Amino acid sequence: MNSAPDPKRPHAVGRSSGSRLRTWVLASAALLAACACAGGIAWIALPVSSASLLDRPSSAVVLDASGCLLARSVARDGHWRFPISLNAVSPWLVQATVAVEDERFASHVGVDPIAAVRAVWQNVSSMRIRSGASTLTMQLARMSDPRPRTVYAKLVQAFRALQLDRKLDKDAQLACYFNLAPYGGNISGAEAASRLYFSKHAADLSLAQAALLAGLPQSPTRYRPDRHPLRAAARREVVLARMLELGMISIVQFEAARAEPVQVAAPPLANIAPHFADLALSRRATGGQTLLRRDIQTEVTRLAIAHARTLPADADAAVVVIDIASAGLVALVGGTRPDNNLTGRVNGATARRSPGSALKPFIYAAAMDGDLLDANTLVYDIPIDRDGWAPDNFDRVTLGSLPAAQALRRSRNVPAILIAEAIGAGRCAGVLESLGVRSGAGRSDAAGLALATGAVEVSLLDLTNAYAAMGRGGAYAALRIFADDSLVRRPGLTRRSCETLDEILSSTARRPNSSDAGAEIEPSWFMWKTGTSSGRRDAWAVGHNRRYAIGVWIGRLSGGGHVVQVGARAAEPLLTSLFALPALRNDEPPPPIKAWHARKPMPAPPELAAPMQILSPTAGAVYIAAGGSAAVPIRTNRPFETAVWFLNDRLIELTGDPTRIVAAPGRHTLTCRDSRNKTTSVSFTVESPPASGLRMANR
Repeated sequence: MNSAPDPKRPHAVGRSSGSRLRTWVLASAALLAACACAGGIAWIALPVSSASLLDRPSSAVVLDASGCLLARSVARDGHWRFPISLNAVSPWLVQATVAVEDERFASHVGVDPIAAVRAVWQNVSSMRIRSGASTLTMQLARMSDPRPRTVYAKLVQAFRALQLDRKLDKDAQLACYFNLAPYGGNISGAEAASRLYFSKHAADLSLAQAALLAGLPQSPTRYRPDRHPLRAAARREVVLARMLELGMISIVQFEAARAEPVQVAAPPLANIAPHFADLALSRRATGGQTLLRRDIQTEVTRLAIAHARTLPADADAAVVVIDIASAGLVALVGGTRPDNNLTGRVNGATARRSPGSALKPFIYAAAMDGDLLDANTLVYDIPIDRDGWAPDNFDRVTLGSLPAAQALRRSRNVPAILIAEAIGAGRCAGVLESLGVRSGAGRSDAAGLALATGAVEVSLLDLTNAYAAMGRGGAYAALRIFADDSLVRRPGLTRRSCETLDEILSSTARRPNSSDAGAEIEPSWFMWKTGTSSGRRDAWAVGHNRRYAIGVWIGRLSGGGHVVQVGARAAEPLLTSLFALPALRNDEPPPPIKAWHARKPMPAPPELAAPMQILSPTAGAVYIAAGGSAAVPIRTNRPFETAVWFLNDRLIELTGDPTRIVAAPGRHTLTCRDSRNKTTSVSFTVESPPASGLRMANR
């Protein structure tokens, strides 16, 4: 007969239960024995290197000149990771982590034997795995060589932890841990977790925030505060309780931290310079502190957006601002619509386009440096033909001979082409390339004489930096984006040619176009040149004021021209506004330069030695009178001022517009006589409009 169990005696353990216990005890003993026996072998067979802990890719961070965040991106392995030193970790986080993960961290040798024995006893007593006895050093070993959670893996981690403890001191181990520990998702390390969860650095964590982070590595997904705030709060309380138990905090601190709500504040990253950040990361994948000035960038962006609103709906603006003294890129707007799905990521400042006449100052500078040209040298704006290429001016008018300064200010194409011809297209291309202006389609000299009219593709960034070289007296400096980029200069142009161009193209020699037609304010001092590409696809205005070089591009990022995309009309007003900004303007014009004269003036073009020819009107041309007469365009292969003109043998004077004459209906003969008394004539007819045309006009 079975008696009832004595309540004063412990319950007897059944056969099967006792068998399982003996199995656990024997297995644990065997495990400890195996650890002891394999120790010496494992020490040699399992070498460990701290390089696998330290050599992890970092997230890229782009900072402005003042150290404020501009942009960030994940590391190449897809993780957010910002390496820091132990000194940059809040002491609260260090204490909280040690308290909850490894309270005897300071005294053990990588493996905690007390925790190991306790883990064995707990596992055997409960007949299940309740504790793994992993120290912070063992966790580091697992991070250096992740393995499936098996008994063998635990052995490997234990012995590697012993090795790591001999190789790294405790501070170095903590530094590695706080740079590698998982804190949820793809967030690795305490600095990344602090920035992404609390918008602050790891050094600035409060006690409550530190306790929350310290509790995450045990189960980063389960306790992630941005997804499971209640679980995170419960886990934080466990950490705080351990800190209180170990005497790390007082009861008052415990209660205050426990009462603090779990608030995750992801940092609002309003990138004020997305195209600049992309450019910086393309130059240096790890990022760094740049020379971008937030105050200038903000104002430049504001003006660019306001100006873009005055353009056709699909046109956009790009702006580059370079500090001349430091060669630093202080502001860049690649486009005013970065969120546009089609063109938002296209950087108009780095895209290569035809600059039109914006290259002409460098053609003139090359001739000045060769002593072939000065501001007063006569150049020729006449019809020319080069192997079937008959270039023309923007207004399709030739003005004859005029001083070089006037030809440059009025952006005459033919004089620039003749200057390039006199010094050689290769020399022109060499000057541009020495200033960092490189064509997107091979060598610049491949464009030949058309280089003078912008028949190459360059970027606004490179072209503005070339104008910056003019602003520092001709010395070229490679563009600096990061604060630690070296400032290296090399010769480019002579100071004399740069000062001459400054005087010719300055705002004191001509008034710039402004976006405010009624502005009465005197413009600040700057020099500039505009450009318009073929088909009006691109409008440019680039210049400097000896403090900053600024470039403006207007056009369609997707390509295509528009009637308003003319440099003087579309780009120059924005450039004027930018040079008027208080942070950028210069109200002190440079002193007048000393007069100088070219010692080897350019030879006259061959067209001047050819016989005078009337190119327009052509022989037999017919014109229709309007209002009783017709305006007949006249063109010759020689400057107008070298000829005397006759219409039907009567002397005429070309006053007002020298490129046209007025003729009544009838047949006419136009004759010109050059300075050598050589004459040439052409006949043309002016007809009255047909009667039907008159009736239609009177409707």
